[in-house]
Amino acid sequence: MKCRKLFLPLGAMLVLLAPSSASAQRAPFAIPDPDPEIERKSFLVADGFEVNLYAADPLISKPIQMNFDPAGRLWIASSEVYPQIQPGQKANDKILILEDADGDGRAEKTTVFADGLLIPTGVEPGDGGAYVGNSTELLHLKDTDGDGKADRTRVMLSGFGTEDTHHIVHTLRWGMDGMLYFNQSIYIHSHIETPHGVRRLGGGGIWRFRPETMELDVFIRGLVNPWGHHMDRWGQSFVTDGAGGEGINYALPGAYYVTAPDAVRILQGLNPGSPKYCGLEVVSGRHLPDDYRGSLITNDFRGNRVCRFVVSDAGAGFTAREQAELIKTRHVAFRPIDVKMGPDGAIYIADWYNPIIQHGEVDFRDDRRDHTRGRIWRVTAKGRPLVPRPRLVGAPVPELLDALKAPEGWTRHQARRVLKERGAAEVAPALASWVKRLDPKDPEFEHLRLEALWTYQAIDATEPALLRAVIESPDARARAAAVRVLSLRHDRIPDAVDLLARRVEDEEPRVRLEAVRALAMRPSRRSAEVAMRALDRPMDGFLDYALWLTARQLRGEWLPAVESGEAAFEGDARRLVFALQSAGSPRVLRPLLKLLREGRVLPDRDDAVQSLIVALGGPSELAVVLELAGSQPNLGAARRAALIDALTRAARDRKVVPSGDLGRLAPLIDAAEAPLRAAAVRAAGVWKVRSLEPRLETLARDAATPAEVRAAAVEGLIAMGTPGGRKALDAILARADDRAGQAMALGSLVARDGSAVPRVADWLAGLADDRGAVAEAVLNRVLERKDGPGLLARALAGKSLDADVARVSLRAVRASGRPAEDLAAAIARAGRLEAGTRRFDAAGMAAFLSEVARSGDPARGERIFRSKEATCLKCHAIAGAGGQVGPGLESIGASAQPDYLVDSLLEPGKAVKENYHATVVATDDGRLITGIRVRQTDEELVLRDAEDREVAIPLSSVEEQKPGGSLMPAGLTDSLTRAELADLVRFLSELGKIGPYSVGKDRVFRRWRTPAPGSEAASVLDREGPEAVVSKPGLDGWAPLYATVGGGLPVGDIPAAGPAKGAGRIGLVRTELQVLQPGPVRIAVSGPATAAWLDARRVDPKGGAVVADLPAGLHAVWLAVDVSGARGPVRCTLEDEPGSAAKAQVVLGK
Repeated sequence: MKCRKLFLPLGAMLVLLAPSSASAQRAPFAIPDPDPEIERKSFLVADGFEVNLYAADPLISKPIQMNFDPAGRLWIASSEVYPQIQPGQKANDKILILEDADGDGRAEKTTVFADGLLIPTGVEPGDGGAYVGNSTELLHLKDTDGDGKADRTRVMLSGFGTEDTHHIVHTLRWGMDGMLYFNQSIYIHSHIETPHGVRRLGGGGIWRFRPETMELDVFIRGLVNPWGHHMDRWGQSFVTDGAGGEGINYALPGAYYVTAPDAVRILQGLNPGSPKYCGLEVVSGRHLPDDYRGSLITNDFRGNRVCRFVVSDAGAGFTAREQAELIKTRHVAFRPIDVKMGPDGAIYIADWYNPIIQHGEVDFRDDRRDHTRGRIWRVTAKGRPLVPRPRLVGAPVPELLDALKAPEGWTRHQARRVLKERGAAEVAPALASWVKRLDPKDPEFEHLRLEALWTYQAIDATEPALLRAVIESPDARARAAAVRVLSLRHDRIPDAVDLLARRVEDEEPRVRLEAVRALAMRPSRRSAEVAMRALDRPMDGFLDYALWLTARQLRGEWLPAVESGEAAFEGDARRLVFALQSAGSPRVLRPLLKLLREGRVLPDRDDAVQSLIVALGGPSELAVVLELAGSQPNLGAARRAALIDALTRAARDRKVVPSGDLGRLAPLIDAAEAPLRAAAVRAAGVWKVRSLEPRLETLARDAATPAEVRAAAVEGLIAMGTPGGRKALDAILARADDRAGQAMALGSLVARDGSAVPRVADWLAGLADDRGAVAEAVLNRVLERKDGPGLLARALAGKSLDADVARVSLRAVRASGRPAEDLAAAIARAGRLEAGTRRFDAAGMAAFLSEVARSGDPARGERIFRSKEATCLKCHAIAGAGGQVGPGLESIGASAQPDYLVDSLLEPGKAVKENYHATVVATDDGRLITGIRVRQTDEELVLRDAEDREVAIPLSSVEEQKPGGSLMPAGLTDSLTRAELADLVRFLSELGKIGPYSVGKDRVFRRWRTPAPGSEAASVLDREGPEAVVSKPGLDGWAPLYATVGGGLPVGDIPAAGPAKGAGRIGLVRTELQVLQPGPVRIAVSGPATAAWLDARRVDPKGGAVVADLPAGLHAVWLAVDVSGARGPVRCTLEDEPGSAAKAQVVLGK
């Protein structure tokens, strides 16, 4: 079967569609019985726990967020209107209060505290009422007459964006510091006026607000749809993302995360490749088993799971490991979206209850959307006593202070809230006495002093003596938390920088990290210089990011001194280099070049410094880098090629060319390594080095030239624009036996000159067989032109195309994301293709879904999905391994109804999943570039195109930006038989559900590399064997391989080397791990691996495992695999080594 047309290096397969007009007839499919008891019985609950129903409809409906008040009442933001109010419909969403007065674990009373709201997305009790996120506003609602219903509304803040109803402000949460934290998501742009100035946040992030002073700032920026945020016992923040894919995120104050506008560098999450999570709670208390205390509980609402993570220290940051689920089920309407600890020590879960959860991807009016039901589930530990519910409301201050000693985070948090509302005048004197009475021998002494410090902060008071004591605590966790407090109280502590200076040199990396970020809050040259002392201690990725961010934010304080020649950073060259490369300003070039020429740049900073000079420098600065690339073989071919390519981009994007003799590229054009040769050839063309034109002509004409080098030569001749170069290209086009060369030449001509487009029509008509790759490459160049589709459509009039050539051409047109219907129609006519693609009406859909359920085979479907012809994994990842063009699919079966899966395969452009809308950019040189927006800074826009390449576009060259649709073209399933389509849909519909197509908890190596057939690496493997390849990691030519959902790498997917037949055929695969904290690491290996290497060292997997003591950093794992017989898959997992302090994670991605 030939099914390449189904799955391409193209857009989002599960860019789910809006339904057809037959949506009202879809209701019979997959709607479960709404009885809560049926749902509860479907739960598979963790050993030692049980679940009871706390509340359900009609007591409540559609809970979005919930929070307890100090009295133990549960407040719920509820919306029956979501996702969109209907024309003429009255907004009547509510804030509800649930009460369990008799303490039996079931709510018996509901009070409607407020109604008439429009999609309230957050509620947090406090200050005599409740704060509510309501569309563009943060409200404070209060009951002044005691009837239980709000009668006073105060708009605290307004100006929040409303571009998307499930991205508006949400997830309200009081912090340890007495401030109100709340989130917004990617499509929201907020501009908030406060007494302290306008505050802005474009895109996702977390706000921090002190209501009594109206101080508002941004805590972190970025993330897609962050619907979970909580702090651990020591005040460290963690965040989940309901539309991201990195699991638990460690929230570092001021940091930028994925999707953050203007982000030059971001902080990654702790679990790349994870499903999306919603809600977050750090659980604690005597009711829970010891191993649960401190765990993070969150919700995979797509996969119908309540999940548990264990967080542990990893240098300055953390690692997070998923454990067995607290709850999992195949009940499709169980949608846990929030989780909280309760006053009794139980865990409470808000269940949105809906078979439909998609927002923009699914019709707002789909009849299967549930608008009335909702549940709150209560999870308790079997056989363990509940916590006596504390009486905090009305308690005297001394009792409230003693409640800060409780083992339960809920009790401590609520006691602090009551104390805050009592005010500093009443609380501060008693708090001072309470601190004096603390027993230094108490094992909790350091934490209790920290609780007191937070309480002072909450009542907006400062006690310098206590702050100084805790910042010198013997417990590093307390020191780190005290530094965080100081960062927000530095204006009240005159010697704040002196205090932070000691902590920058702290023995514990997280304390150093907190100090580095705290110094950014007190801008001065001295703060910057003190922060850079952190480089004198061991660094890791978290600390490196924190120090980079601080240096960048403080550049206005220290950079003028460097420019004036003063001895900055205490004369330490390493500190100065780090600061200069962090600044991101052309003003750093002169001092950087001086350091580079003096040999004061250490080897670990060479690459970054050189790249920075190329990105920012003028002709003379670029000449220095060209000299290095040309005369320093020790840099390695790959690094030298990267530098020359960067110099070429500087010429294209900034019109800056190195000064001096550019003919010195000549030796590089004859280098042994193809990537280096290609880079030099490209540069010669873009820089118009006429002396090298004959050499480029020779390379372009010779079909034996390596393809990469030849393509660069063709592009170089076009860039030179000389008659001689044009003559050479015409000679290539005249050679009918050189289709690959023709495609290179024609594509390059079209990119530069629209008059060449009609020649494409003649060339396509002359292709007598399926030349998929060459035809598609040329069509892509046509489609990059603004006028290209129209010119080619007209030129195809009256032409005839081979049917396969026409299909390949149509595929390229549809994949472009451009509205080019006239061109698509012209190609179809020329190729005599049948119009239209497979569609189902309501009856046909019902029949097909019955067939999927009855005879669809997920195993066969996975093979179709993974096939080289399909190339699905070129665009989509499963558990983080695969392409990034489309959304990850690990939970798609649990989140999408089968009929929507079918629709998304047949018509992917009707609706597009959030964060996967294409952007179409027109540039001033006549190009149209289409891709998924990755990031945008002040200088450039970066898109991910349909080939999963990041394309950087200088903003100065952008003429127009407009939204596009999906990068996945329609009609891609036309070559599948009905049975094959049923298999594929069955596989997709099983992804994420309980069973063999749910991603497990093992840390599986899922992304592999293997020598690509015909590559340099494959040639060495064939001639010399696997050890030779391992010893030469710089070899060119690697192709990706990915494990199955179950984690195995099928042996049949691995290309073989050696004899064409018989035993002894060996394949070689490579994967990677990142060691965050050094120490012994265990890697388990199973399957027909005949040899293994760790980095370049051969290892023996005794007993099926390799144990090695590894330093921090990136490491390669190599396996030689016997592929001569049909055997089970190769499987490789990262496991814990008993007694080891090492922290490591597998490397995923493309």
